[in-house]
Amino acid sequence: MGVLGFNFNLRDQLIFYGSYHSNPINQAIHFIFVPLLLWTVAVWLAYTPAFFDFDIAAHLAFLPPPLVACLSKFMIFDGAFVLLALYSLYYLLLEPFAGATWAIAMAVPLWATAEAFQHAFPNAWAWALGLHILSWVVQVHFGHTVAEKRRPALLDSFFQSLVLAPLFVWFELLFLLGYRKDLRDEVQRKSAENIAAWKAASAPLLTSNRQQQRK
Repeated sequence: MGVLGFNFNLRDQLIFYGSYHSNPINQAIHFIFVPLLLWTVAVWLAYTPAFFDFDIAAHLAFLPPPLVACLSKFMIFDGAFVLLALYSLYYLLLEPFAGATWAIAMAVPLWATAEAFQHAFPNAWAWALGLHILSWVVQVHFGHTVAEKRRPALLDSFFQSLVLAPLFVWFELLFLLGYRKDLRDEVQRKSAENIAAWKAASAPLLTSNRQQQRK
């Protein structure tokens, strides 16, 4: 495993993250709030100036004029673009198909809607802050404490969890659609083994705590 848990081994990354997200309720919560969390950061970064100008209208002239006008207004190459481009690049290196489909289906819409939201609402940053906090509370409390009954993965590998979470959620969808069944089965098996090992290691501590409470 690389520095801060950041590496390019897809199997290891998915097994690590899957070991903390085996509960269906927790998975459903993350499916909604992980993209929302990333979107709120994109909204904040939409306040940064554009790093370069790109004439979208000239390159997308084949599209309907209203769509081109909308894209030209809201697809700005600022900090939000850089963030989502880096995520997409990392995911492409990990797994080309998953990375490409995530970039098209998730990164581009997140980028465009974050830009549109930032331009449409004077206090967009404040709304994003509220949604950001809400996303963390729902994931950590309801997802991990209540449903999973295990602390979130970010406490063991903070950087890896933040970077990998959107891709893991995307892989959950791809697995449901039948993509790479061999990888899905291996991730589920290894994750189950890790969870069993964690429970076995935690059992003596839980027993000791209960005995101390009785005293």
